[in-house]
Amino acid sequence: MNLNSPIFLFLFLPVFMLVYHLTRKRLRQIAGILGSLLFYAWGNLSYIPLMVGLTLFTYALAFGLARWRERKLSLVLLWTGILVNVALLVGFKLWADLAYPLGLSYVTFQVIAYLLEVYYGRIPPEGDLLAFSFHLLLFPKLPVGPIIRYSQVKAQIHDLQARPADVADGLRRFIRGFGKKVLIADTLSKVVTPIFALATPSVAPSIAWLVILSYSLQLFFDFSGYTDMALGLGRMMGLRFIENFDFPYISKSIGEFWRRWHISLSSWFRDFVFYPLERRRLKWIGQPFNILVVFALTGLWHGLSWNFFAWGLLHGLALVFEATGLGRRLRTGWAPLQHAYALAVILVGWVFFRSPTPAFALEFLSRLLGNASGLRPLPFELTSPLPFIEPSFVLALAAGILLSLPVGHWLESQFRKRLPEGLLPTLAARFAGDLILIALLVLSLAAMVSSTFAPGIYERF
Repeated sequence: MNLNSPIFLFLFLPVFMLVYHLTRKRLRQIAGILGSLLFYAWGNLSYIPLMVGLTLFTYALAFGLARWRERKLSLVLLWTGILVNVALLVGFKLWADLAYPLGLSYVTFQVIAYLLEVYYGRIPPEGDLLAFSFHLLLFPKLPVGPIIRYSQVKAQIHDLQARPADVADGLRRFIRGFGKKVLIADTLSKVVTPIFALATPSVAPSIAWLVILSYSLQLFFDFSGYTDMALGLGRMMGLRFIENFDFPYISKSIGEFWRRWHISLSSWFRDFVFYPLERRRLKWIGQPFNILVVFALTGLWHGLSWNFFAWGLLHGLALVFEATGLGRRLRTGWAPLQHAYALAVILVGWVFFRSPTPAFALEFLSRLLGNASGLRPLPFELTSPLPFIEPSFVLALAAGILLSLPVGHWLESQFRKRLPEGLLPTLAARFAGDLILIALLVLSLAAMVSSTFAPGIYERF
């Protein structure tokens, strides 16, 4: 089941929320667990034992880590837990004949974070099995995260209070995310998908630029849209998850990009991989080596293939460069040049990220650099809708560019400054905003019904 599928929107979500809010506060954990298992079973019933087993294994292992913290046995237990989870993740990614369990990458990282925090004594092991199961199995964050650590939501889970204001704010957030996904990301995919499905990128340089720009926006609005839906659902249940995006395309460096893009993933690698490596920094190659290790692993987390490895390594090399003298001078230089540098690295990286093979990526990059040799006309059925661009695509592209900038936040702040004081103007402004969101929801539902269903890009990672 997907957060943007009709069965979820029209059946699962309303029934679940009705049951959840009619349930007493203590029993809401049980309602959340059962709803999450049903959500998971809808996709593949056979993986329910795996998820339940992983939950019980982690729950029990944490008590061993706490009990024998001062003994070597604790370290053995820790590495057992880590290796079991990594082996499951790698096994499913390599075994093409098996359907990939929904959200396994995110669950794995949440489990490892929990075990490490218990091992280092940052949090005690959770004694309430229901509370821990509720956290690990919670369905809003299963498809694409964010990666939530138990320490971040423990207090909330033990005091689940879903106020009417939280439900309303969560619903607003969900609608905005749904609109991002359906109206922008899915529309842009109609141009992106046919080109990257070709055997070779035999397209003119201008088309190549249009495609990679479209893909950059498609990926952002698909992923951030799904994240908004997850955060909205969590808020409707009385939970506040961490933000996962902060306008990444306005970054002036790759370091800043990773403080704005997939924040929960980058902070996970920082805290649980980079910092431990830094404490054991090798004498001669030191921090640059640790950066490259972290970003090579970041790439491989997305998929065990050379294109993801190359994408991660490119970002790692950019961060190493930014720590050099020339890189530091760039960070204090002309702002437009910094933006141009960051966007160039990001776009080149997305070419490797989206391409089926490294050879395809290298040829696509040559098209971006102006190589028009060897072009041959392709049948329309292979490149549809190119070269005929529909108005809906142009609108989605323009909206994507505009909304990837903090223009909306600036307009909202300006509007609030000019809003007369008093309850009536505030209510009128809220009513007008909600009417706009209702129109957005209707438009998004119409677009969803009239097009082919498109699951989230990040679900396969």
